[in-house]
Amino acid sequence: PTTVTATLGDKQYAQKLTGVAMRKKAFVDVYTIGSYVVNDFRGKTPEELAAADVVKQLHLVMERNVSGTDMARAFETAIRANYGNEFDQDMKKLTDLISQFDLHKSDQVWITHIPGYGVHFNLVGKKQEFIPGLKLAKAIWDIYLGPKNVGEAVKKGLTSRL
Repeated sequence: PTTVTATLGDKQYAQKLTGVAMRKKAFVDVYTIGSYVVNDFRGKTPEELAAADVVKQLHLVMERNVSGTDMARAFETAIRANYGNEFDQDMKKLTDLISQFDLHKSDQVWITHIPGYGVHFNLVGKKQEFIPGLKLAKAIWDIYLGPKNVGEAVKKGLTSRL
C-alpha cells in the first residue's frame, strides 16, 4: 500500500511509501521490501532517509524460504560492511533474534525505527523484540541506503517516491 499507519504505544503515525524494491541474491528473488516514513518527512535523499530519527518502517515480504541463520548472517554482513565491528552487543541481540526462526515464502518482517530509542523487529506471527540503540537502527537502514548497500537498484527503488 502507498500509506500505512504505525502504532507506537497509544499513538498512531500515518506514513507514506518512499519506494519498493526486490532484494536478490545471485539472481534469485529473496524478498520484496517497502520503505515507509511519517507523512511530514521532507528529506529528498537516501542519506536523509537513513539518518532521520522519525517513525519509519521497512516491510519485507519473503519471496522464498530462507533459514534464520542465513538471514541473520546476511544482516550482519551488510551492517558490518558499513560499520565494521561497532556495537557488537546490539548486533548479537539482532542476529540471535533473526536466527531463531526460518522464514518461508510469504512471511513478513516489519522493522520499525522508534525515535530516540532504536528498533522494533517484528517477525510476524513468530516473535517481536525491541532493540535499543539509535546507531544500530541507522545501520539497519544503511543496509539498503548507505554507502555500502545491498545494491544500487534496491537503494533507488526504496527512494523512488521521495
